[in-house]
Amino acid sequence: MTDKTTEKYGAWASPIAPQALVAGVKKFEQIQLDDLDIYWVEGRPDEGGRSVVVRAAQGEIVSDVTPLGYNARSLVNSYGGGAMSVQAGTVWFTNFASKDFPDTHDQRIYALRDGQFPQPVTPRQDARFSDMVPDHDRGLIYAVQERGDTKLHGQAQQTLVALDMNGKALPLTIAEGSDFYAAPALSPDGRQLAWITWDYPSMPWDGTRLQLADIDEAGNARNIRTIGGAPAKHVDPALNPVLQNALRYSDEAIAEPRWGPDGTLYCVSDRLEIDGTRWSNLHRVDGESLTAITRVAGDFTSPLWRLGVSSYGFISDQKALCAFTSDGVWSLAVVDLTSGNMTSVDLPYTAISQLKVGDGFAAFVGGRFDGPSAIVRLDTGDFSFHELQSASPDMDAKVRACLVAPETISFDVENPDGSTARSHAFYHAPSNPGFEGPADERPPLVIVIHGGPSASASAAASLDIAFFTSRGFAVLDTNYRGSTGFGRAYRQSLYGEWGVVDVADCVAGANYLVAQDKVDRYRIVSRGGSAGGYTTLALATFANLLSAGASYYGISDLQMIAQDTDKLEAYYAPLLVGPWPEAQKIYKARSPLFHADEISCPLIIFQGLDDPVVPPPQAHVLIDTMVKRKLPVAWEFYKGEGHGFRQSAHITGSLEEELSFYGSVLGFTPAGHLKQPDIKNWPLGDEGND
Repeated sequence: MTDKTTEKYGAWASPIAPQALVAGVKKFEQIQLDDLDIYWVEGRPDEGGRSVVVRAAQGEIVSDVTPLGYNARSLVNSYGGGAMSVQAGTVWFTNFASKDFPDTHDQRIYALRDGQFPQPVTPRQDARFSDMVPDHDRGLIYAVQERGDTKLHGQAQQTLVALDMNGKALPLTIAEGSDFYAAPALSPDGRQLAWITWDYPSMPWDGTRLQLADIDEAGNARNIRTIGGAPAKHVDPALNPVLQNALRYSDEAIAEPRWGPDGTLYCVSDRLEIDGTRWSNLHRVDGESLTAITRVAGDFTSPLWRLGVSSYGFISDQKALCAFTSDGVWSLAVVDLTSGNMTSVDLPYTAISQLKVGDGFAAFVGGRFDGPSAIVRLDTGDFSFHELQSASPDMDAKVRACLVAPETISFDVENPDGSTARSHAFYHAPSNPGFEGPADERPPLVIVIHGGPSASASAAASLDIAFFTSRGFAVLDTNYRGSTGFGRAYRQSLYGEWGVVDVADCVAGANYLVAQDKVDRYRIVSRGGSAGGYTTLALATFANLLSAGASYYGISDLQMIAQDTDKLEAYYAPLLVGPWPEAQKIYKARSPLFHADEISCPLIIFQGLDDPVVPPPQAHVLIDTMVKRKLPVAWEFYKGEGHGFRQSAHITGSLEEELSFYGSVLGFTPAGHLKQPDIKNWPLGDEGND
C-alpha cells in the first residue's frame, strides 16, 4: 500500500517554490588561495545579483570581505570571470557599479586591505580588467585589459598589462596585437610570465597559442616566444570556410598555463588523439614543445566563456590534483607527473570547477546529485573533505528527498545524408515522495537546452530541474552535438550545422524517451537560455515536436548576431553557421524570425534590457511578428538584467510565469499561487486579448 497521492503530472505540490532558487542561494564564481585562507566570489540573487568576495580564514571561519556598495564582477569579453585575486592578505578586485558609473560600469581595480575601505588602483576610464596576478616583489599586477575607447578589428582592444599596485605609475604593456589574452601565470622565481592568446576567427576552445616571456626587474617583457598552437597541417576544404581560416591560425586549444613548484610549466592541450578524436589533457612544456602527461578520453578543462578557469594544481613536484570530465561527469584524480598514472579520488561530487591546490589542501566548487553545490575543502593527505559554504544552506529534507541521480542516456540520430550519429543526455524522471501520476498517464517532458552552445549539461543537482521533476515533469537535459566533455570532434561537429544537428539531437532524444514509454508524446516543451533559447525557438519553428517553448534571452535572428554581438563572439556565428554575408541565405533559412508563420506552438520569451550578447531588439521583432500573425506568445523584459538574470525578483517571476504558461497550454493547474503570464492570442482563435 502506498501513501502517495495520485495527481496529474505537472500538478504535484512541490516543496521547491520558485523562491527556493534565490532565497539565500549563492552562485560560486571563482576561488583563490592565500596561504591557508580560502577566498571566493559568490553571486547573490537576493542582493540584486551582487558578487561578493568571501573568505574562509584558516580554511574555516567564513566572512564577507568586500563591503556593501562593492560588486566584484568583470565585464571583459562580456561574460567576465577572473574578477578577483589575492596575495599576502590584500584582495584586488574589478568593481561593477552601474548606478555610480553608468557609462563605464566603473570596472576599475580596487585594492582591499584589512580594516580599510577599497582603494582604486586604476583610473576611471573606459577600461575593464580580469585575470589579475599580483607580483609583490615588483609592486605590479599583471592583468588582461580591455579598452572600449581603442579598437582592434572593430572590437574593444585587449592587451596584457602590468599595473602599478599603488596606482601611481602608468601601466606597462606586456603583450599586444592579438585579439584576446587570458590566464597570465608568473613563475615561482618571478622571472617568467606565461599566458595564452588567440585571434579571430578562432574561439579559445578551437585554437590558442601559449606564450612565454622573460620579465626584467621593472616588469617589462623580453624574449616573447610562442609554444604550441601551430596551424593545421591539412585543412579539409569541405569544412566551413570560417573554421578553415581558424585552423590555419591554430589547430590546438591550449589552456590553463600553470607553474609547478619546481618551476616547470604545464598546460592543458587538446592535441592528444584517442580513439579517433582529440581530448584536452595535461601537458608539460619541454623547451619549445609540449609533452603529454595524461592520456585520457576526457577533458581536463572547461570552455573559456568566463576567464579564471582552473582545473588542476600541484600537490608536490611529482604530483598534481586534476579535475576532468568524461561523458558529462566530472571526477578528481591524483596524477603522477612523471608516469602519467592516475589515482582516482573517491568523492560524491559529479561536477567540479575552480579547483585550487595549496599546501596540504585543495578547494573547489563541488556539485552533487543529492544536494546543493558547495565550496569544498579537501585534505590532500588523506582526502577527507568538508563543505565550507553551501549554495543553498537552507535546503531542507523535503527538498533533498526530491533530488535523484539522473540517468545517462545515449541514442542514435539520423543525419540528412542518411548516416547515423550518436548523441547524449541526462534523463531525470519525475521525483516527489508524496506523489505519483495516474497509471494511464505519462508525464510531460521538458527538454532543457544548455547555452554556449559549447557548454554542457551537468550530472549535479539543479534546483531549476528539480523545480519541474518534483511537480511531475520528466526532464531531458541534452548534451547535443557541440557540447563539451565528449571530445574535440563532437564539439566541432556543430560548426556549420547550428540549427540543424542540435535540433535533430533534441528531437531524437525526445523520441527515444517516447519509444521507452517514459513520456507523453503530445506534451513536450522546451526551455533554454541564449544559444539554448535559439534551439528552443528553432524546435518550435522547424520541428513538429513541441507543445510549448520558453526562450530566455534566446536568438531569433542569426543575422543579427553575425553583425552585432559582443567581442568574444564576433566570429562565433560564422563558425556555427557560415561566413557572413556570403551565407546570408543559410542564416535566414535557420532563423525562427523569418519563419514565424511556421511556429507550431505557443512561446514565452524572457529578455534582459541590458543584454550585450543578444540585443533586446531580437526579442521585440519576434514578438511583434507573432502578435501580428495571431500566434500565441507571452513575454517579459527586465530592466537591469544582462545576458543571464541575476536579480531574485526576475528569476522567480520568470519561473512562475513559465510554469503557469505550461499549465495553460498542457491543460493542468499547477499547485501554488503563481504569477500568471499575459498570453496574447490564447486560446487559439481568441483575439479578444490582443
